Amino acid sequence: MPTPLFTPAQVREMDARAFDRGTSADALMERAAGHLERAVRDLAGYGYGLRVTILCGKGNNGGDGLALARRLTDVGARATVCVVTGEETLEGLPAVQRDRWLARGGTLVSSPQEALVGADVTVDCLLGTGAAGEPRDPYRTAIAALAAERAQGTPVVACDVPSGVDAETGTVAERAVTADVTVTLGAEKVGLRMWPARGRCGDLVTGDLGILERRDEPVAWSLDDRDADHLLPFPPPGAHKRQRGRVLIVAGAQGMSGAAVLATRGAVEAGVGLVTCLAAPGSRDAVAGAVPEALTATFGDLDDRDDHDAAVADVLARAQDADVVVAGPGLGRGGGPTALVRALVERLERPLVLDADAVNALAEVPEALTAPRANALVLTPHEGELARLVDGPVQRNRASEYAADWGATVVAKGPGTVTASPDGRTWVCASGSVALATGGTGDVLSGMIGAVLAGDVDLARVAATVHWHGRAGEAAAALRHPAAVRAGAVADAVPTARARMAGDPGPRPGAPIPRPEDRR
Repeated sequence: MPTPLFTPAQVREMDARAFDRGTSADALMERAAGHLERAVRDLAGYGYGLRVTILCGKGNNGGDGLALARRLTDVGARATVCVVTGEETLEGLPAVQRDRWLARGGTLVSSPQEALVGADVTVDCLLGTGAAGEPRDPYRTAIAALAAERAQGTPVVACDVPSGVDAETGTVAERAVTADVTVTLGAEKVGLRMWPARGRCGDLVTGDLGILERRDEPVAWSLDDRDADHLLPFPPPGAHKRQRGRVLIVAGAQGMSGAAVLATRGAVEAGVGLVTCLAAPGSRDAVAGAVPEALTATFGDLDDRDDHDAAVADVLARAQDADVVVAGPGLGRGGGPTALVRALVERLERPLVLDADAVNALAEVPEALTAPRANALVLTPHEGELARLVDGPVQRNRASEYAADWGATVVAKGPGTVTASPDGRTWVCASGSVALATGGTGDVLSGMIGAVLAGDVDLARVAATVHWHGRAGEAAAALRHPAAVRAGAVADAVPTARARMAGDPGPRPGAPIPRPEDRR
């Protein structure tokens, strides 16, 4: 089951609904403290004698921390608590929790630095999801003290959200906590799956408070391996190559053959039945030599202004024999490529995947994005290309708005790639590696997306393919240092990544081919 992701405001509404049903805020706080206690003990591997320092703010996160201190004491741990704003600032339920802690014989330390001395584990209960902007003192000083302690090897558990991290947008303040484990309470917050926030969370653990209901509509989803594998096509018994899909890749201007090779390889490794690469003459020869499984041909001279129309007409004619067209990798810049991309967007009656130079070309004719069209359009921009499309700063958490405005599926590439379809569905990718931060890996992805959509234009498959591509990056990184992974190695790893997603460790000599029902 895909993981549902919610905004902090939605989770607060769930809290309020629970209160209306008769659940007390005290009960929810005690449940939260129970999840934190388990996370602390799981991280340390023991409880009795464990020295735990809890830094608390004055809000409900601080109340969670004070309740945690009591629970840790119950299992024999030694809890040290510091309310960084001063115990006199506590009101309401956090004040009740303070009094319970003191009645149990607990004490409060006034200085974060003093409280952290000798800790085996530290807990960040400073700021919650309602905080915004840069943390100010005394929180800023406490966050710095936690960072210094972590630098010495003391792990950090964050309550609901690492302080200084925006759980809705995924942005991170200049001074923010980096946790080893984050226990996100009630439901998982969408911003914690997005980068750079994801890099501050460590392991994400969801603490179920009993407030999530079936009727709650998430703003996004995150797929795991099994989810993604079930969405991806599996050839039926007796399938022939045309049933497995036909992809036309339009790529590779003169001197840019590498992008065309990688996109074509992406389609082949993803299992397409037939792939044809249209490229400039020199690039066409490179593709033919590097990818013998592909058919190749050349398109007209896009650099010749007088030959634009002929080149465009040639590409559109060849597209009639394809189920999906992928355009853009190494296509080049200028009037010719822009004219071709505009014609494909406005006139092609096939699913169309635009990447790289095709996205840049589309930014030159933005009116084409909102014009009526008969195709399913998929855009795969990285941050710079997306900024050109929106003509301004990019927020990947707004990908669903871009998709709705343009009537296109938007794959906003980067760490934690966000895929948004025009029907309102959004996915945040949980797979991937820094190994993918190298030239050409996006070309591989565009070919993979074309191959997957050639079998069935289900836009959820785009998100599944992004997850698959991330796993291929991880598989490639496992064979060499992540900094040394090249895009070709990611293409090599695509079949292995799919097998692992399906729970298949790999083929054995003489083993029967698994049936689809055995894989699902």
